[in-house]
Amino acid sequence: MCLSALLTVYLVVDFFEKLRKFLKYDADLSAMLAFFFYRIPDISFQITPLAALMGTLLTIGAMNKNQEITAMRSCGVSFYQIASPFVGFGIIVSAILFSFTAVFVPLANIHAEYVRTVLIEKKPAALSVTPDRVWLRLGQDGLLKIGSVKDNGSRLSSIKLYRMNEQFQLREIIESPEALYRSEGWTLKEATQRLVEPDGRVMADRYSELLIGLPLTPEDFQTWLSLDSKNMTFHQLDAYIQRLTRDGHSSSRFATDYWGRMAFSTMTFVMTIVGMAIGLFGSGGRGHAVAKGIGQALGIGFLFWVTHSFGVVLGRNGALLPIAAGWFASAMFFVVGLNLFLKIR
Repeated sequence: MCLSALLTVYLVVDFFEKLRKFLKYDADLSAMLAFFFYRIPDISFQITPLAALMGTLLTIGAMNKNQEITAMRSCGVSFYQIASPFVGFGIIVSAILFSFTAVFVPLANIHAEYVRTVLIEKKPAALSVTPDRVWLRLGQDGLLKIGSVKDNGSRLSSIKLYRMNEQFQLREIIESPEALYRSEGWTLKEATQRLVEPDGRVMADRYSELLIGLPLTPEDFQTWLSLDSKNMTFHQLDAYIQRLTRDGHSSSRFATDYWGRMAFSTMTFVMTIVGMAIGLFGSGGRGHAVAKGIGQALGIGFLFWVTHSFGVVLGRNGALLPIAAGWFASAMFFVVGLNLFLKIR
């Protein structure tokens, strides 16, 4: 129930925040709904620990209000027995979240990005994007190969544009050593255009400058080439970290994100322990379960988010080892929650 409520609030706020931008592109309602549908796995991954904490506090708060904890204790049920269903459920949900962040969340993020870029903003999809090579599809008949992107995306080098006919036979090739972004669009420098005739003959023309209709801006290339770890599976992220290390580049940012995602998947278990400890400390009282539980959950959730973000920043900047930075908040809250639970009398 808590997860459904938080997910609904998150989606409603996110929808109205992005609605004006999507309407600017005359986006279809089906495309907008598809975007938010693919966003659900990532959103659920982020809010499930908070939902688990809130659910635990509300459940134990309701039991305290009705004196059920006191009744169980008077019948000889220990705090460990009371806690066992909560702990078991937290472990199961954490295992599910680990599988989500390892595979399903990155794939869903990629689909959401495709819907936003291609179906909503009407931009061409990137068939292949790496730091040293970009392949783009232009309409139904064009393929564009870009050797490298320079000057924050405003200069492209080693351009090759292939255009096909309806039978997918090559009819035109345009080559250029460089393309520059200007107010009128992308301009090829020293371009060579080759037209393939139906009989197989090739007609070639040269241009000092040639304007091409490429519906992309330098910001689009910057976005594509700034690899986002949340769109990578654990296997892809690990392979990329190893490649950066092998090539002599710093991998602190991606290694911190790797361990941070792994640690965050265990936070449902950790937050369950924290919620039990705080809830059982108040056993015997008759507080307002709903208001008190929601307030405590929001406060603890905010504190965890600040701590986790602080650790990630330190890890990305190299101030902490990536593994220590990623597990910083999870380990701290686990120790605090376990210590509080062991002190319950």
